[in-house]
Amino acid sequence: MSINKKIIKKFYNSLENSDFDSLNELWHDDVTLTLIGSTPVSGDFKGKDSAISLIEKGVLANLQFDKVIFANEWSIIAAENDIVVGTMTLQGKSIYNKDYNQIYCQIFTIKDNKIFRLHEFFDTALVETSLYDKEYLEK
Repeated sequence: MSINKKIIKKFYNSLENSDFDSLNELWHDDVTLTLIGSTPVSGDFKGKDSAISLIEKGVLANLQFDKVIFANEWSIIAAENDIVVGTMTLQGKSIYNKDYNQIYCQIFTIKDNKIFRLHEFFDTALVETSLYDKEYLEK
C-alpha cells in the first residue's frame, strides 16, 4: 500500500475512533478544505487552524456527539500520485434531534506526507435541515 493510501487510511481510522488529536496531526499546516455548496460549512477554509475550527465549530458542535458514528463505512476508491479519493458515511443525530446520515466523497491531495487539500462533496440539503434546523422547501 502506498504511503498516500496509508495516510488516508489513518484519516478514516482516526474518524472511526473519534481520535481527533490523530486526525489533526494529518493536516498540513497550509491545508485547504473546500466543501461544496452554500451551507454554513461550505467554502474554502485555508490553514490547519481554520480546518480544525471548521470541524469543531461547524460540524461537531451541531451533532449529539454521543449519538454519532464517524466513518462507520469508508473506502479508498482510487489513488494515483499525490491524489487519493475516498468515500465515507457518518450516522448520527443533530443537536436538533434530527437524523444526520451523511455520505461524503472526498478528494485528498497529499504533500509532505500530510493532507494538503481536501475537496469534499456531500448532501447539502441534509446539512441545512439537520445540522442547522432549516426547513426544506420542495420544488
